[in-house]
Amino acid sequence: KGDCMRVGLCPPATDVLALADWLAAQQAGQETYCTDHLAGDWSAGVRLADVASGVLAVSISQLHDSYLMWFRPEVVRTVRWGGDPRKTAAPDVVLSPRSSFEAWKETVQQRSLPWNDADRDAAHEMRTAIVDIVLRKAEEMAELNEQLMRSNKELEAFSYSVSHDLRAPFRHIVGYSELLGSSAGERLNDTERRFLDTIVESAKSAGTLVDDLLSFSQMGRSTLGRARLDMAVLAEDVRRSLALDYAGRDVQWTLAPLPEVDADPTMMRLVWQNLLSNAVKFTREREHAVIEVGHERSEEEDHFFVRDNGCGFDMRYVDKLFGVFQRLHHVEEFEGTGIGLANVRRIVSRHGGRTWAEGEPGKGATIHFTLPRSTGDHP
Repeated sequence: KGDCMRVGLCPPATDVLALADWLAAQQAGQETYCTDHLAGDWSAGVRLADVASGVLAVSISQLHDSYLMWFRPEVVRTVRWGGDPRKTAAPDVVLSPRSSFEAWKETVQQRSLPWNDADRDAAHEMRTAIVDIVLRKAEEMAELNEQLMRSNKELEAFSYSVSHDLRAPFRHIVGYSELLGSSAGERLNDTERRFLDTIVESAKSAGTLVDDLLSFSQMGRSTLGRARLDMAVLAEDVRRSLALDYAGRDVQWTLAPLPEVDADPTMMRLVWQNLLSNAVKFTREREHAVIEVGHERSEEEDHFFVRDNGCGFDMRYVDKLFGVFQRLHHVEEFEGTGIGLANVRRIVSRHGGRTWAEGEPGKGATIHFTLPRSTGDHP
């Protein structure tokens, strides 16, 4: 929509697009439009007479207003008549070939050379060729999409199986390492104690990663259980659950009034959990942390955002922010598996919404997401 490619002598792109809109409105359902007097059909065509008195256009899509157009300039054409059709015989005047059928010339303006059958047939053949190519490409694309969907399902099933099966071994490593540390007691020297602590810490990190990976795979497999959900209550509940994470810190919270939405309660809780815990985590170095939860409403969607004054990020890497295992900060600075925001994007996408982010290093970040409004929402 809005694209225009011109070759040779053509009207300006804006006029070509306007002509396409007119064709879509006036010639709905017709494959071909042909005229040698555009101004007679379309009043705006008067000023295009020098390049487009004649137009031959064919529609090349049933879904979009897409056309191939050919233009012909104005040609001052001479038409020979057997007599002046506007002349009437005077009373009591005897008609004669010399007096009544004297040849005369009339100059015709805003017209091009007429399009003949060969022109129209060639345009129709080109349309048929283009439509065949488009249909063939569409079939190929549909087949590739089917293969991709099948591959994604197999990958999700694989990741679900692996992550599910790995949970127990990592928990066993943590549990038995802690038991070994307790039973060995004073017999372990400092180096051995540090080795054992590293094993426990690494196993816990791996277990967390497996849990997050399992959660991510479940988001694509589980069915949406939509319900009427008060986002204000949910966001506040998640904020209270994070109280221990920011205990003793100076954190200023601002929660705007949030609406009710139709969404899956479990999935939406995970969205707020990820966004608010990230805001708490990435403001850790701030003496006075500020975290804002906001909302705006349009006719089509509810727009939510979480803004903080934390470490922020470089917008050059914003495309990586919602990717799986993508981290914009070193694990030594901030813990995490790099799956949280990927989960947010997957959940919001499954609800028909959008996600994006804004940030600046050292000044904070804002994570946005939207949800489509339901027909029962009040203005």
